[in-house]
Amino acid sequence: MTRSPAAPAVAVLIAVASCQAADREPAGDTIGPVTFRCDDGSEILATFDNAPDPATVMLVRGDQTFTLPQAMSASGARYLGDAIEFWNKGNDAAVDWRGTKLACSEAE
Repeated sequence: MTRSPAAPAVAVLIAVASCQAADREPAGDTIGPVTFRCDDGSEILATFDNAPDPATVMLVRGDQTFTLPQAMSASGARYLGDAIEFWNKGNDAAVDWRGTKLACSEAE
């Protein structure tokens, strides 16, 4: 039985191609942190993670940090938990931070 001299070269090409394909895969499903400036002068940093089910957002406001699960929404992305509601649509977010209502926009 004779071996084709091209067989090892083909195996190397396949290995290289599969490594290159792996390099093009997304690094993850995380977006952010994104800074939102609110009408009371505060800022909220939002980091969105679409990998878990349901998706989550980690919110940082001052020295407080909360991770909220995504909730049902007819429009936009809504996150709810720990007496906080973060409703993001486009560059704007309507926030109820433990009883304080805020109108926030993504900082440029």
